[in-house]
Amino acid sequence: RRQAPIATDPDLTREANRDAVKPADKPLDGALPAHLPARDVKAQVMKLTGGRLLPTPAATRTITSTGDAITLSGIAAQQGLSAACEDPRLAYDFGWAQRLPAHLPLYPGAALKEAAGTDDPRCAIRAATFATSASSGQVLDFYYTLARRAGFTVERIEQNGGDTLVGKGKGKAAFFLTLRPSTESGGTEGDLVVNQAR
Repeated sequence: RRQAPIATDPDLTREANRDAVKPADKPLDGALPAHLPARDVKAQVMKLTGGRLLPTPAATRTITSTGDAITLSGIAAQQGLSAACEDPRLAYDFGWAQRLPAHLPLYPGAALKEAAGTDDPRCAIRAATFATSASSGQVLDFYYTLARRAGFTVERIEQNGGDTLVGKGKGKAAFFLTLRPSTESGGTEGDLVVNQAR
């Protein structure tokens, strides 16, 4: 038995698939979340810093080294932040970024590239690698302001051409932030490692 041909309306063919999902214009890299508009980033920065950023002082020293750690676990170990841990290896999962302390959160609007941490009672490490369209100076001022207001002593170091902040708080509390130019966005990429142990 023959079937009748499907009737189509030539006036509607131009509308076909108008709402179909289109492929991305560049490969996906798994970073979360999508970047916020610059205006929204600035508003979040001002909100989190109480409306006033402290300028980051000049670097106190310059370090040129080879064999720097490239993983969050390696950075934590190299900086001595995980020295008291029973197991210095960190567990990797994006969820650790949501557990960064409120006084040192992920930079507003930054794309999260990697996160790790541990709940070892002797060293509560939280770590994240992120990318943002903000300049290195803007990111430095944000974290310097938050760290100083949280009671940390902070030193700025120029390390292998990039900027680094090293902070010491009460007890074992400490953090390490290193920044470098982003090869993807033209902005800044950074590694933030925080030890919340008391």
